[in-house]
Amino acid sequence: MADECVHLKLKTFVGRGESYHYARVELSTDNAAGYHDHDYHEVFWATRGRGEHVFNGARHPITAGEIYLIRPKDRHCVVGDQTAPLTIVNVAFPSRAWTEVRRRYFACEPDCFALEAEQRKWTADAATQARLAHWAERLAAPERPRVALDGFLMELPLLRREGAAVAEEPVPEWLTRARREIARQEHFSGGTPALAKVAGRSPSHVARATVRWLGVTPTDLVNRARMDFSAQQLTETGRPILEIALDCGLTNLSHFYALFRERYGVSPQKYRKRFRRIV
Repeated sequence: MADECVHLKLKTFVGRGESYHYARVELSTDNAAGYHDHDYHEVFWATRGRGEHVFNGARHPITAGEIYLIRPKDRHCVVGDQTAPLTIVNVAFPSRAWTEVRRRYFACEPDCFALEAEQRKWTADAATQARLAHWAERLAAPERPRVALDGFLMELPLLRREGAAVAEEPVPEWLTRARREIARQEHFSGGTPALAKVAGRSPSHVARATVRWLGVTPTDLVNRARMDFSAQQLTETGRPILEIALDCGLTNLSHFYALFRERYGVSPQKYRKRFRRIV
């Protein structure tokens, strides 16, 4: 079987603007993927049924609840049982995405993808399976956004730790407070450093938390506050647009326009004209 190994490329599966490939498939002996390696990182887990994982030439039984981390040069394939087809969730993503997330948030921790093969497979407890179901729902978003991928990758080390309590948790009080405070002009004008300051946490800690609990990056959170303030100023005052942008802490007017259009779908001038006409 090793002689029949096929090399797969991520660009074959990932569309334009997508950050990763996501799939939920049911496998039996009739539709198993061929033995292959690839140019990307991959995580997959079984949600029901049973089957066999052929991994670097060795055969291993696979059942619901098992999670696997696959490196680009690993050779493998998954075959489902004919009487109890195996359902798996598969997430394939550029290797550089893991490198970037790990460098940013886990530089001092061991690389879980660099472990020996037997350590890159584990069985999830009920809490971890619930957390995986949560991530599967977020990763299934049709846009395949990078923020969803980053959030999932940031949680991988937690998912791997045996007995980790990773079930749904409430948003931390400090993050709720920081989210409220960053809506104030004196804070959002300072950008993401100001968010970390009002949160009382390190920038990397804040970044992990906003992605995990809010589904956005710190930059997204700050820019939303900036644009909401701008929209209010445009409709309630006659202040020049450049002055409003500077109040937001943005000195590049083109960047301000791009952020506003992304948030509201129109330019600041059209937004102001539209709401003044309504008034």
